[in-house]
Amino acid sequence: MIDIHYDLLTIAYICYLNNNYEMLENIAREINNNRGKIKTIFANLCFLDEDAMKNELDENYISDVSIIDMFKISKSILEKYIPSVKFMYCIEGCTYVDIDDLIVLKDLGLNSIMLTWNDKNKYGSGVYTDSSLTNLGKEFINKAIDLKIGIDFSHANSNTLKDILSILKTRKDAIYFASHSNIRQLENRKRNFSDEELDMLREINCSVGIFSNKNFVNTGSTSSNELKISYLKHIKYAVSKLGIDHVMLSTDDMRFCASKDPIYNTTSIFDYSNIYKETYDLLSKEYNKEEIEKIMYKNANVIVKKLSR
Repeated sequence: MIDIHYDLLTIAYICYLNNNYEMLENIAREINNNRGKIKTIFANLCFLDEDAMKNELDENYISDVSIIDMFKISKSILEKYIPSVKFMYCIEGCTYVDIDDLIVLKDLGLNSIMLTWNDKNKYGSGVYTDSSLTNLGKEFINKAIDLKIGIDFSHANSNTLKDILSILKTRKDAIYFASHSNIRQLENRKRNFSDEELDMLREINCSVGIFSNKNFVNTGSTSSNELKISYLKHIKYAVSKLGIDHVMLSTDDMRFCASKDPIYNTTSIFDYSNIYKETYDLLSKEYNKEEIEKIMYKNANVIVKKLSR
């Protein structure tokens, strides 16, 4: 299994700030409980707007420590506590990342970037506004492509997404995907892709990670079984729009926010300590072994190989 989006760098850094690594130790046990079935995790370091970081993550999350040092610290902690899997390293929301930082971050192991979180920044905008990609954003995207850093479309609004796609038409060397985005037709959230957006992504053979956060799968259900069936519906819809070779799995497990708001303890559809079996059994309801393997790891492995060159 390849988990195409999990905020593990964020968790590692929060543990560092509080000098308490119990959360990371628990996650390490969960991963190990899958008996080696989880091969690769895209570990994410996220930057929200400043108020959200203080209120949802940690009041000291943004401090005098540079983004470069935050990345170094969280990466080294993560590799210490969870040595059993391969990590791909990502940054979500590049508000505090300057273009020149990309060179250093690439050398440190950065594999992909999401230009924005939900808010607007100097490069483009997430779903809180309808703003487009800025000129500086175009420069940033082109620099990332030059460095073989992957472009992750999740969180970008429609206008920013369209602008990025227009750059990709002239940059055939770009590596791109959407790590954690679901289907707006099934759950009407701006963070979920519309049919128009899915059509645009299909045109460039983009792979999308369908993520198991119930707030973006089915907000009207609290039944574990109903939520899993709803998640399967998102996967089936994505397959119908993008093809079986372009759908992946991601979790976006948000329990690390639970200290600020306990509701985050109940957003995950799957038990991560048993996630391989639960997802495999669910996919078995609709797909054969070859198709399940594509969704669970083969499609994502195409991206991993490109980013590892």
